[in-house]
Parts: sequence; C-alpha cells; structure tokens
Amino acid sequence: MKLLLSIMLFVGMVFSAEKTSTYDVKGMMCGNGCVKKINRALNTLEGIKSKDVNFETSSMVVVYDDKLVSDKMIVAALKENNYSCSLKEKPGSGDDSPIMSFFKNLFN
Repeated sequence: MKLLLSIMLFVGMVFSAEKTSTYDVKGMMCGNGCVKKINRALNTLEGIKSKDVNFETSSMVVVYDDKLVSDKMIVAALKENNYSCSLKEKPGSGDDSPIMSFFKNLFN
C-alpha cells in the first residue's frame, strides 16, 4: 500500500508544475492602492494561480505554474510598475517541499 501511495504521489509531483515563492517588495507607500496595483501587474502574467500581497510586511506570496511563468518574470512585472522585488530565501531552504518532506518521512 505504501508503495502504491508513493508511486501515485511521485507521479503527481513529476507532473505538477505549481510553485510557491515569497518575495520582498519595496516601494509600497500605501496599503490599498499599491496592493491593488501589484495585483493588477501580476494578473497580466499567465500562470499565476494565487497571490497574497502584504503591505505591513512588504512581502508577497505567489503560487504559479512554473512552466508558464518564472520568478524573473514576476520580478520584471513589478519593476515595470515601479516596485523593487526580490525572491526571499527561506532559511534552510532546498528541496524541502511538503511532498519531499513526506517522502523523507514516509519510510522513517
């Protein structure tokens, strides 16, 4: 049963192109207009599945299809709208996605 579950999850992981990235955003001056402007800029990109722009933390979390859009394209879209944006590195990051964590812990 574990083998079947592992195979199914592996196949899903291989064909899944969804990626979640967190960005630092600089240049937001207000909590309403700037957030709307950034959301509109991201809406122009095909492949954005969801976004959460946070004025208080000057950050945003974007879930996207990495076969259609890249981190560089997201940064460029914000730059075109006069915002500075950079990918936020997660402490201890690497290939520790929830699926990878599952596989690492599956047989332990």
